[in-house]
This record gives sequence, C-alpha cells and structure tokens, in this order.
Amino acid sequence: MKNIIISIVIGLSGMLFCAVTQASCGSTVCAINTNWDEHGASRPGWSADMSYTYSHADVLRSGSRRIDADTTSSGEVENLGTYNRAITATLNYTRDSHWGAMLSLPYIIRDHDHNLGSYVGSTPAGYESFHADALGDIKLVGRFHWDQDESDNTGAGVKFGVKLNTGKKDFTIKQSGLLPEEVALQPGNGSTDLILGLMWHRSTPGSDWNWFAQGTVQASVRADDEYRPGNQVNIDGGTRYALSHHASALLQLNAQWKHVDSRDAASLTEAGDDSSGGRIISLTPGISYEFMSNSQVYCLVQVPVYQYMNGEQLTATSSVSAGINHRF
Repeated sequence: MKNIIISIVIGLSGMLFCAVTQASCGSTVCAINTNWDEHGASRPGWSADMSYTYSHADVLRSGSRRIDADTTSSGEVENLGTYNRAITATLNYTRDSHWGAMLSLPYIIRDHDHNLGSYVGSTPAGYESFHADALGDIKLVGRFHWDQDESDNTGAGVKFGVKLNTGKKDFTIKQSGLLPEEVALQPGNGSTDLILGLMWHRSTPGSDWNWFAQGTVQASVRADDEYRPGNQVNIDGGTRYALSHHASALLQLNAQWKHVDSRDAASLTEAGDDSSGGRIISLTPGISYEFMSNSQVYCLVQVPVYQYMNGEQLTATSSVSAGINHRF
C-alpha cells in the first residue's frame, strides 16, 4: 500500500501540470476536486454540492520568474490584478455500483483592472476595468466504475463527458466597450469540449485513511472563429484522514497543463509571443466536518508550489474553496 501511494505522488509531481485559465490578465490556480462521489465506492442515490472559490491574481510572471510590469509599453500594463470568484452547484447521481453522472453549473464573478502605458514618471497614461458575472460553461460527465478488490474497497473507473458552450461571453471593457477585449476573462470561453478520464480509489475497512487519484483530458472540438482555448490535462491525487467520527483532514495534489490559446483573440505579449497556457502544481490541505447525517461542510486552501507561465501572465499565490455537500 505504501509503495502504491508513493508511486502515485511521484508520478503526479513529475507531470508538473496545471490549469492556466485567464491568459495574461490573471490566472486562477488549479481546480480543486470536490466531487466526493468519485473518491470512493458510493451507494446509489443523489448528492448535491455547493461551493465558493476565491482567488486574487496579482503577481505578474513570465516562465517561472516573477517580473515587473513594463511601464514603457503602449498597451495594457498588467500591474493591478484579477479577482476571481466562482459559485458552483454540482449534482451527482449514482445509479448502481458501476454507473454514475455529474452535472456542474458554475456562476462566475470576475473583476480585472489594469493601467495603460506608457507611463510619464510614476503616472500611467490611463486606466481600464472589466467586470463580468454570469453563468459559466456547464459540464456533464458520466462515469463507469468497477471493483478491483472488494476486501479493501479498491476500485477504478473511467469518466466521459462534455463541457457545453453555455457561458456568457459578451462583457466589455467598461471604458471602451470594445470586443473581443479580455476574451479569456469571459464566464464562457466559446468552446464545446470533450472530457475523458481515469480514476482510482482505495478505502480499507477499519482504516482511517482513504485515497484517490484521477486524470482527465479536456479538448475543444468546436470553438469561435476568433478564439480557441487551449486543451488541458488535469491530474488530482489526495487522501482523507478521519480525525474523529465527524471531522476529517484533507490533502490534495492538484495539477494541470494547458496549451496556449489560439486564433486572433488569443492573448499575446507586446513582442507578439503567446501569453496563455502553462503549468502549475499545487498542494491543497483542508478539513471537512459532518454536522448532521449525510451532510458535511468543507474548506480547502490551495497553494501553488510550482508555476510556469507562457509569455507574461498575472498569477494567484493562493485560492480558497469552501462548500457544503449533502447526500439524499
């Protein structure tokens, strides 16, 4: 058992993958896996989850280095930041010991501010701000699970689904009202994606430890003529340790890789280099508490331990996710 877990952790760490979802104007950190029905063998029925995630992207980075904003540029000066907030409702249905499905509905609230160059001394030439709040892109993902060892509740499975083009994508810069500016900050990215993945879990009876790991690929199969978001790979691994009958400590390793965005509206640096996509790996500790039968609250704090950004991008140094989960 110990050798299996060490191998999983080493394998995840070696990938150094992570999502970069806001191009040059501000990246969120990796998505946190709060789909508890995928973390172990689930009994048939419904469960619902509501979570809130917050991050502030205010560190400009090129490659793995922090950099200072270019105040001599004639374009945007990314020296302020992006506030990212997401309220996500997730509905899970487990049909039997093999089949299940998940529906995820995110509501995105995002504020971005930047100055305009070139500076005259310490004074910027101008200022622009962007605000968006609307339904994001809905995900519908099915899963098929099979037992590997019933004696210690070890199982594996496959995931398959779609991200729909449902999010609003016509918010404008307040000062100019122009489109497609800040296209990567819109609640919807204009693409329809296919999702495929593998998952594994283990929860030995009588043990205080539960383990899970999963990997997914998300690829765009239809996108707008002006903008196509980069494909991405997601890797999650984690454990839950029972502190008491009601409380558990949580720890996740969340990682993704995202290819550069493409087409005319994709973000570029002043020199014309791609300024989207990259890789990050993050460590995510947390805690959950069952406050009543079949209901739990949880909170997780995510801290990137490695970040590599293509071009120049604003990045977040942490994110917080809190939520409530109930099984019917």
